[in-house]
Amino acid sequence: MAVFSHNYTLGLIKEVGEEDVLVSVNGEDIEIELKETDREVLFQMVTENVFLVPVDSDTNELILNMDESAVREEFPEMELTELIGAAEEFEEE
Repeated sequence: MAVFSHNYTLGLIKEVGEEDVLVSVNGEDIEIELKETDREVLFQMVTENVFLVPVDSDTNELILNMDESAVREEFPEMELTELIGAAEEFEEE
């Protein structure tokens, strides 16, 4: 089964609580209950200033824990040599 479908969209994290997260999806605020497996991943994302999160817009569930092969299939640009190291910090002169 494919991880991504026509239901896949990006949401903007507005607030994170212990049990739920407030996400803005297509201009609508949605409160999503956090699963135990998603909690740590979400906190790590926010700590690293990542506020965009994939959301299944039909079920209003976060899509955080997915098979790496499914991600690479959906986003083949991850393998481009031009992008290797693109997210690394560089020294300013």
